[in-house]
Amino acid sequence: MLGKLIKYEFKATGRTFLPLYGAILLVALIQRFLGRSNKGVFEELNTLGNFTTLALVGLFIALVVITLIVTIQRFQKNLLSDEGYLMFTLPVKIRSLIITKMLVAVTWVILSGIVGVITFIVLFATGEFFAEVGQMFSIFIPRMMIMLQDEVGRMGLFVITQFALATFLMYIQFVVLIYLSLAIGQFPSFQKHRTAASFIAFFVINTAINWITGMTMLGSLYTGANMDPTKSLFIANIMAIIFIVVMFEGTTYILKKHLNLE
Repeated sequence: MLGKLIKYEFKATGRTFLPLYGAILLVALIQRFLGRSNKGVFEELNTLGNFTTLALVGLFIALVVITLIVTIQRFQKNLLSDEGYLMFTLPVKIRSLIITKMLVAVTWVILSGIVGVITFIVLFATGEFFAEVGQMFSIFIPRMMIMLQDEVGRMGLFVITQFALATFLMYIQFVVLIYLSLAIGQFPSFQKHRTAASFIAFFVINTAINWITGMTMLGSLYTGANMDPTKSLFIANIMAIIFIVVMFEGTTYILKKHLNLE
């Protein structure tokens, strides 16, 4: 059942993201063509090239904004509005409904990053570019391996892993915070001010998370702990996981015990 929910969610959100990805890549291809044809007979196309540059920037800004809007809308509309009457009659746990939204939201962010990389390659990649990148990696990777082996040892790989995990957890925490804030906003006492209540809840919880994280780091320093960047990153990731679990369970509890559909 979870697989069907994820498939349905991808289908619903794909109608928004896939055309946008296509538009970004198409404009990037046009910009690449105009960039390579800015002399001679195509000189008059420079103005169009400037326009496509602005269009590409605008599309990426739109992608960021739409990603946020879709994250909010899919949870709000699908679980907290009239559609919720149907969703909560499905033979599936509330946790599965939330996990579905979260997994799909995170996946689209990853795909957006991949589209960004492809766009960069389309715009700037040439034979010389790939040759320079290959030369850079041929020098950088061996030196990195030597550094990891001789100077840092296994900790080097640990740092890289922790940094990648921190980036991943940061966005999951952001998404779950949005879900919890929206769930708090639908309490009966906030019936007439759901949006304002959700916004305030987001601000208060986010401030509390930042304060707790900051105090934990300062507490480690005052106790005399040797807080090198590796340990700081590890502690931050552990705390992020704790916050994610707490907010996820809080959202689940509210939807299970205090659901108030529009």
